[in-house]
Amino acid sequence: MAPVIEPGRKKRPKNRTVTFFSGATSGFFSTVTLQPLDVVKTRMQMSAAYNRSIHLRTKLRLRSNASAYETLSGIIVQDGVRGLWRGVVPSVMRNTMSVGLYMMLLDINSSQLASPDGTLSDRASFLAGGSARSMAVILLCPMSVVKTRMETVEYSAKYSGTFDALAKIARHEGRHGLYSGLLPSLLRDVPFSATYMFLYLRSKDFIGRAVGLEETRSVIVRKVSQTHQVEQANPNTAQRQKVDSQQKLTRAVNFSSGGLSGGLATLITQPVDVVKTRTQLSLKAMGSGPTRYSGFIDGVSRIFNEEGIYGFFRGSSPRFFKRILGSAITWMVFEECNNFYASLLKRKKKDR
Repeated sequence: MAPVIEPGRKKRPKNRTVTFFSGATSGFFSTVTLQPLDVVKTRMQMSAAYNRSIHLRTKLRLRSNASAYETLSGIIVQDGVRGLWRGVVPSVMRNTMSVGLYMMLLDINSSQLASPDGTLSDRASFLAGGSARSMAVILLCPMSVVKTRMETVEYSAKYSGTFDALAKIARHEGRHGLYSGLLPSLLRDVPFSATYMFLYLRSKDFIGRAVGLEETRSVIVRKVSQTHQVEQANPNTAQRQKVDSQQKLTRAVNFSSGGLSGGLATLITQPVDVVKTRTQLSLKAMGSGPTRYSGFIDGVSRIFNEEGIYGFFRGSSPRFFKRILGSAITWMVFEECNNFYASLLKRKKKDR
C-alpha cells in the first residue's frame, strides 16, 4: 500500500535550500562516523588475485581471503588508527554534496511524480529514487574515483591531496580516468536508491503504524501536499509531553526503517560494487591489456574467471553494516535537520 498524503496543492516552495543542507549535514555525519568500514571494504576488495592480475605490489601484509576483523586489525597494526580514516576528506566532500543533491532532486522528483490525490505510488517511489541518484552519481563520479584511490595505502601515496589527485588523474588519464567505474556506479547506486526509497517509505509507514506513530510519512513525502499543521500558541503540559513522545518515537522509526531498507538494498547491489571499486583502482599508467580493468564487462569477466562467484562478494560484510548504519543515520539526521532548519528559517522570517 502506498503511503497516503493528505490532499492539497502539489506545488512546492521554490526554495529547496533546507532540503539540500539537511541532506548535506546527514551525509557529513554518516561519512565521518563510518569511514573505517568503507576503508576495510575497499581493502578486502583488493584481493590477492586482483593484485596479481594488475601487477600491484601491496604495502599491507594481509593473508588471502582475510576476514573483516583481520583486515581491520591489519590496517591498525601496519598503518595505524589513522589508516582507518584514509580518504576521509574526499569521502566527506563527495558524500556531503552527493546526499544533499540527492535529497534535493528526490524532493523535486517526488512532487513531479505524485498522483493528483497526493499519493506516491510504488512505481513513482522507484522512479523518484533512481532518477535522483543517477544525476548525483554522474556529477560526482570524479570525486568517487579520488575517494576510492585515497582509501588505500598504495594509491594515496601518489597524491598530496584531493585536488592534486583530481588534477593528476585529469592530466595523466583524462576523462576516462575521472569517470572510470561510472557504469558500475550507476548499475549499483540507481537500483540501490530506487529499491531503498521504495522500502524506506513502506517500512516507515508499516513500522510507524505498528508502534502507534501518528505521522508515518517521510519529510520528502509530506511536503508534496504542503499540508501545514497549525501550531498552538500555548500548548499545555500534556500536549508538550505527547509531542516529545512522538518525536522520540519518530527518531526510532526513522532509524530502524533506514537500516532495514539499506540492508536489503545492499544485498542486491553487492556484486556490482566490487566491479566499481576495482575499475576505479585501475590506473591507466599500469598499461593496457591484461594489466588493468578496461571496463565493466572486462571487470565482470576477470573477477569470475580468476575468483569465481565468491569474488563478487568480497567486502560484503563491512559494506553491509556500513550501508545499514549509514542509511539509518542519514535518514534519521536528514529528517531531524529538515525540521530544525525549517524552524530556523521560519523564525528568521518572523523576526524580519
